Amino acid sequence: MIAMAETDLQNSTLQHASEVREKLMAVYGVQYYETGTSSVVNASTDDLYFYTTYIGVHEIVVERGDCVYFLDKQKTTAYLNRGSIMVRSPHIATVIRGYMPEDKSSTLVTRTNLPYVNGCSTKQVFPPDRLGDPTLQILDIPPYSSEQAHHIHSTVRVAYILSGHGRSIVGMRDHTTSEALYPGKVAILQKMCPHHFETDDEHLIVLSLHVFSSVGAIEQNHPMFNGTHMTS
Repeated sequence: MIAMAETDLQNSTLQHASEVREKLMAVYGVQYYETGTSSVVNASTDDLYFYTTYIGVHEIVVERGDCVYFLDKQKTTAYLNRGSIMVRSPHIATVIRGYMPEDKSSTLVTRTNLPYVNGCSTKQVFPPDRLGDPTLQILDIPPYSSEQAHHIHSTVRVAYILSGHGRSIVGMRDHTTSEALYPGKVAILQKMCPHHFETDDEHLIVLSLHVFSSVGAIEQNHPMFNGTHMTS
């Protein structure tokens, strides 16, 4: 009887913790998707720009006037294709409505080359063509990064973990939730979601799509910096 009571208490505690976590995620605006998950995520009704993210294996019809960002099977090349086109995406793809740049591709070989906050760095895979255009970035968070400044972004971030392990911390003050990050996991951070990342003994490499951004590519004037705002 005592063992059953202890088990019931543990289950109740776990359920409460899960409910608190889900509530915090909803309040602050973050969604996580496990490696191997198949899902389709549309822009929120209160978003300024419309996008659809396809997580997992999907065949996607991209309409004329839209474009799609996606990875190859080996995760070594990124593509940006304009519609109309049909693509098969093995990992993650995001269609952005009303944006139709030239077709582009880029290998993901060279290291990051622009500084970011608290020892992090970034590289523009597909820079924005004009002020405010979407951009695909690689973010490198170095080992033992526990002091990355808590911050928000002014537009949605669709983040795909390319390699490494770490944690995503979302919330404010004592009301935060921690989520494990590892290769293949997806995090969609809604605009104004307060967050930061932490690592232990390895680099965390994140492929981050800024649904809309800003322009610039010099030391402290580039899309990753320009779309970041510290919360303290």
